[in-house]
Amino acid sequence: MADKKQPVAKAAEETTINGMSINWDDAKMESVYSNVGTATANREEFFLLFGTHQNWRGNAAEAKTVDVELSKRIVMSPYAAKRLSLILQHSLKAYEDQFGEVKL
Repeated sequence: MADKKQPVAKAAEETTINGMSINWDDAKMESVYSNVGTATANREEFFLLFGTHQNWRGNAAEAKTVDVELSKRIVMSPYAAKRLSLILQHSLKAYEDQFGEVKL
């Protein structure tokens, strides 16, 4: 019996939005793992902060302190942040339609 592989999410080579063609170049892209993320903002920019924590080894519900090692900061304009928000909402809906609700 052949293994069923899950589809790997990747950026499309070309996307058309509002009549504009966008070519995605991933030649210099770096992949990192993050199990923690947060966001802050000021009037001009949004800051997305990503990192990891290791509290999964113990009982996280009983932990009084969680140490998070931040490793990446993405700085975006409010317009880019709004577009990302819409893309994430759409992607999460498609994921949940296929695999079930993600409960927090």
